[in-house]
Amino acid sequence: MPSQKSYNDIENTSSNSHNVAAVTNDSQIEDIDNQSPFIPLLRAEYIAPFVARLKDFENNIYPIIEQAGLPESLLTDKYDYVSEQAVMNLLKLMAERLGKERFSEWLFQVARSIFIPQHLAKISLKGTVRQALTDFTHVVNLESKQTHVQLKTALGKVWFARFRQKDDPIEIDLSEQFALTMMVELVRAVTQTHWQPIDIGLQSSREAEYLKVLKLDEPQVYYSRRVTALSISDEVLNCKVKLKEGWDPTIKLAIESPQGFVASLQFALQPYMSLGRLSVTTAADLLGLSVRTLQRRLSEEGMSYRQMVDDIYFQQAKTMLADSHIAVTQVSATLGYADVAHFSRAFKRMSGMSPRAFRNSLIEH
Repeated sequence: MPSQKSYNDIENTSSNSHNVAAVTNDSQIEDIDNQSPFIPLLRAEYIAPFVARLKDFENNIYPIIEQAGLPESLLTDKYDYVSEQAVMNLLKLMAERLGKERFSEWLFQVARSIFIPQHLAKISLKGTVRQALTDFTHVVNLESKQTHVQLKTALGKVWFARFRQKDDPIEIDLSEQFALTMMVELVRAVTQTHWQPIDIGLQSSREAEYLKVLKLDEPQVYYSRRVTALSISDEVLNCKVKLKEGWDPTIKLAIESPQGFVASLQFALQPYMSLGRLSVTTAADLLGLSVRTLQRRLSEEGMSYRQMVDDIYFQQAKTMLADSHIAVTQVSATLGYADVAHFSRAFKRMSGMSPRAFRNSLIEH
C-alpha cells in the first residue's frame, strides 16, 4: 500500500515533505474562480465512446444517460461538446451503482482503452517523453478552459501537475481519480513500462482507495494539495518515446474550446435543442447553475436567455440550410419545431427572409 501522510503531517515533517508542499504553492497554476467566464465543457469525441462503454454493465443505457442529463442522441449525432456537469453526474451514478472498487477498475480500463489512445493521436511521439508530455499539456490546456496541466520543475524535481477547481467533495475525488489514472497511464504508454511515480500529491483530503487499482509500489502520497501532481525522474523524461508496434503516427489537430460565457453556453446547450425550446430552469439544471446566476451572467454580456436560444437555433438552421441535400422539413423537425410553418416564421423573423429564400441566396452566390 502507498505510504500516507495528512496535510498537517506534511507541514511538520522532513524537508522532502516540504518540497512537495512548495510545489503545490509555487506551481504557478492559477486558481479558477467560481465565477468562471466559461461553462465547463468536454469534447464530445472523448465522451461518446466512453458513454458507449456503459454497455459493459447496462443493456439499456439510455435511462442512466437521461438521469445524468446527457443528450440521448450523444451516440448517434455529432456534437462538438457536452456539458461537463452532465458527465460528472454520470460518473457519480456509475460509482454508486458499481461500488468504489469495481468502478475504479472499470474507469482504469476505459482510460487505457479509450482516452489514452485519443490523446496520443494528438501529440508528437517522435521525440523524448518530456516532449510528448509537454505536447499533452498543450492539448489539454487548449481544449479545456477549466483544467490546467503542466510540467513544473521545483526543488530538484519535475512534476506532472494538474489543477482543477471543484467544490463538491465527491466530484473532487472522481475527477481526480480520472486525472491521476490518465497521467500515470500516459507515462506508461509512452515508455512501454510499468512506470511508478515516487511522489504523488492529491487535492483530496482523504485516503485515495483507487491508488491500488493503478498498482503503485509504495509512493509517498501527500493529501490536501492545490494540485494533483506526480514526480517524474529526468531519466524517464529524457528517454525516447516507445510505442506499441503498429501504432498509427498520424496526428489529429486539437481544437480550442469556445471563448467566453455565451459561446460556451451555446455549445453546451446545442445537443438538447432538438428536444424543443429549453426553459431557463432546465438549462440551469443541466449545467449545474442557479437560474439567477445564468441570467446574471448573460445580462453582463448584454444578452437575454431567449436571445441566446434564438441565436443557437438560427445558427444551426443556417448551417443545415447551406446543405442542399437536407430538406427544409428535415431542418424544421431536427430543430424541434412543431411544423414547417412555425420554423419558417421564426427563421424569417431572425433573418428577414424565408428558409427557401435564404437557401436560394446561397446558391446564387
